Amino acid sequence: MKPRRDLVFVSAGLGLDGGGRALAGRLLAAGCAGFARERGLGFELLTLDGSEPPESEIPVQGFAGNQRALAFAVWKRQMRDRGAAYVFDLLGVARTQSYLPAPFRAPYLIPLYGIEVWRPLEWDRRRALAHATVLFAISAHTRERARGFVPGLNGAPVLPLALEERRPEGAVDAPLLGRLGRGFFLIVGRMDPRERYKGHDQLLEALVRVPDARLVVAGDGGDRPRLEAKAAGLGIGDRVLFTGFTSEATLVEIYRRCAAFAMPSRGEGFGLVYLEAMRAGKPVLAARDSAAEEIVIDGATGLLVDPDDREELRGALGRLLDYPGEARRMGEAGFERWRKELSLERFRERLWPLLERLVS
Repeated sequence: MKPRRDLVFVSAGLGLDGGGRALAGRLLAAGCAGFARERGLGFELLTLDGSEPPESEIPVQGFAGNQRALAFAVWKRQMRDRGAAYVFDLLGVARTQSYLPAPFRAPYLIPLYGIEVWRPLEWDRRRALAHATVLFAISAHTRERARGFVPGLNGAPVLPLALEERRPEGAVDAPLLGRLGRGFFLIVGRMDPRERYKGHDQLLEALVRVPDARLVVAGDGGDRPRLEAKAAGLGIGDRVLFTGFTSEATLVEIYRRCAAFAMPSRGEGFGLVYLEAMRAGKPVLAARDSAAEEIVIDGATGLLVDPDDREELRGALGRLLDYPGEARRMGEAGFERWRKELSLERFRERLWPLLERLVS
């Protein structure tokens, strides 16, 4: 039997300012480190920006954003030592594999997150995917939408993401929480003019016809001024509060104080914010025909709607507001679903067989 290979993890960046992509990378890196430790394998961590995972003792080799330097280090490592397998946390950094001749190319793994594989791909990205030893998608929705652009996905497993288990960073913003109160709807996410699929506009328009509802918009981005102006133009500016970026500790408290989480987005490859709401015991309003269908059970842990049907969206918001007992039961069921099916432990149980294939 051939000896198992050590693991080398190659990341675009794992810092807390990297959003959901970096969180997914930290999950994968921690899972790989735990697997290597239990199996007695070596483990190295290379990051493009040099950022380190919080609360981690794993040494990191950084490259100060120099993509060529990172690629050269990965090539040199493979040509020098054939006894390692590679895990890339993003397709972009995995492009290095497309330039290596087959005799020097080590086994490697690439995750498929969503939007980066929902469009025609450059040749080096296609080639990197075609030669990957292991691929997995974070949702069946992601896999299905990528099928036209990524060959050979029929057997690719689905590995749902999870949330980290660590203390939230930063201090709690007590004055902000005092302004928010309780019992509001919450949407969390970056407001980018290129990402208007998240549902901010639809929620604002539906809120006009739910007179007792308030909406808290957590996050920031270039589209925030437009959305603030829209809320004012719709006459609901006094019922919509934009928090800007908040600390993790503050955001945890905002989740606890909301009545329900609402993000009817059709552009998520998975949707970690839905898990954050479920962990807080809150019902989730999300989009039908999206990755959220694999997380939210309609009528049991939340409600699924057509985000472009303003009447259906208005009715769902009203239902969650007018029937607090039902909303509470949905939140409790969502918490149990998160705990049993979408926990960090379940993520690792699903990941480790894929790593076993990679190193064996």
